[in-house]
Amino acid sequence: MSALHTSSKGAHMSSFYCSECDVNWWPHQTDHGRCPMCGEDTVPREELVSGDADILSRIARDEAAKCDAYASFELYFDERDQDHAA
Repeated sequence: MSALHTSSKGAHMSSFYCSECDVNWWPHQTDHGRCPMCGEDTVPREELVSGDADILSRIARDEAAKCDAYASFELYFDERDQDHAA
């Protein structure tokens, strides 16, 4: 699962850097090269992943799930209100 590669320079990590958030993400934490926190494009780099990338990824994932749940909740009640009005 790790993105550890070997080259003539030794072992190094592949990460995806977001300049907006100043975080180097694991490849699996990005969404098609987009930052999980702000949604901006990331740039592949041969650097270590940021120490707080895991916790920030969890926070971003939880926030996205919460937003999806609220959107579904609002959609349900909007449709229900329209059905009752008809």
